[in-house]
Amino acid sequence: MVKRAKRAIIDILFPFSFPKEITPEQLLKKLHSFEGQLAQAITTFAGSMFFVYVHIIWFGLWIIANRGGLLPYVPIFDPFPFGLLTMVVSLEAIFLATFIMITQNRQALIDTYKELEEAQEEQEAVEEVEDIQKDLDDIKRAIAFIQQKITEVEKVKEMKTQLPSQTNTNPPHQNKQ
Repeated sequence: MVKRAKRAIIDILFPFSFPKEITPEQLLKKLHSFEGQLAQAITTFAGSMFFVYVHIIWFGLWIIANRGGLLPYVPIFDPFPFGLLTMVVSLEAIFLATFIMITQNRQALIDTYKELEEAQEEQEAVEEVEDIQKDLDDIKRAIAFIQQKITEVEKVKEMKTQLPSQTNTNPPHQNKQ
């Protein structure tokens, strides 16, 4: 059942990406591939303050250079309104959004697998508890059976101890012989 659920999740998240023969284990291996790790590294870097600082410096230098502030050393290569900068930043945004989406899909799949594994472990624990409960019920029945047999043995023993006392209480005509 768990394998079918994992297969269904793969089909939902990646309807055209993977052949039906791929197993969840192979998919997890693919998630930890170079591409997945690269997307994760880029997303981690893009979500850091260092990324923000690099962009502040980059945009500041770009604007200063293209306003003529670095003219003897750097020629103006993107005059105002900075069309090249706009295009570069737009392309960066497209790629960053893609990497973020890849990372989110990857994380969602990992989380789903963790949930499935936890559900499977929980199901196994429930089955184990049910087995233990069954064993306890068997032990209770065995103890009840043993107690019943002990009671029967005690009754027989009591009856045997009462039998000799009954022979002593026989009428006197039987004892005279």
